[in-house]
Amino acid sequence: MAQHQHDHQHGPPSAPIPTEEQMALSDANFHAVPLAIDPNTHTLTSPTHDVNVLNALIRSLSALPPQIPIPPPPNVVPPQRSLAINKAKEDGNAAFSKKNYVDAIRMFTLAIDVAASRPLWENNQMARDELAICLANRSAALAEVGDWVGALCDAEACTKLKKPWPKAHYRKGKALQGLGSSTHVAW
Repeated sequence: MAQHQHDHQHGPPSAPIPTEEQMALSDANFHAVPLAIDPNTHTLTSPTHDVNVLNALIRSLSALPPQIPIPPPPNVVPPQRSLAINKAKEDGNAAFSKKNYVDAIRMFTLAIDVAASRPLWENNQMARDELAICLANRSAALAEVGDWVGALCDAEACTKLKKPWPKAHYRKGKALQGLGSSTHVAW
């Protein structure tokens, strides 16, 4: 395999290396604070500084459940969630093409639930796109079973997530038409 030459790094950006002047300034402003930690209570003490706020932070962090995930670097998005969303969406599309609208709605709802559970630190645009597509698909399936209010709600949410997308506005117009409100269709 041939290696390629380039001037950029892969992975998260690294912090700039401080200059000698910055290091000297940092060293000049550094003041050691005498601290002791009680091994039983995990609290800090200092003869010269008030460490109550720091101890409150330690208590808060210690009280968190251990299963809370630590955010990865911002450019890392595990593919498992997108794979699950795509699988549910494709299953919904297959059910829709077979006119099995109840199963299609169920699968699109599953895809929406998985997409909406994406952690906040992951790519926001990816989440919006996944949600918009699944909402548009569920809107179509809801329209097929005559649930015009549900179809309109999904289409409206879809237009908010992906404003310039014609398919979302088409779904909204179709739902409004199904409700008998063709005069309210706004493109």
